[in-house]
Amino acid sequence: MCEICLSTPCRSQCPNAPEPTPVLRCCKCKEGIFEGESYLDSSSGQLCETCLDDMTVYEFLEFTGEQLSRAERSLYG
Repeated sequence: MCEICLSTPCRSQCPNAPEPTPVLRCCKCKEGIFEGESYLDSSSGQLCETCLDDMTVYEFLEFTGEQLSRAERSLYG
């Protein structure tokens, strides 16, 4: 039994509790993605919500392998 939280095993808020183990790792920042957290699962890898929030639209398009199209008038119509 823990001397601080009086639990076996320690509660997650206890200073004696072990560090949580990430379920996944973000392919951009390499930080852990923990149980219950949201992430983008793409063909380029898993991207944490923090990195996703920090991306511009253009960075997101590049990450996903997409690109903007350019509108052009057709000569025939």
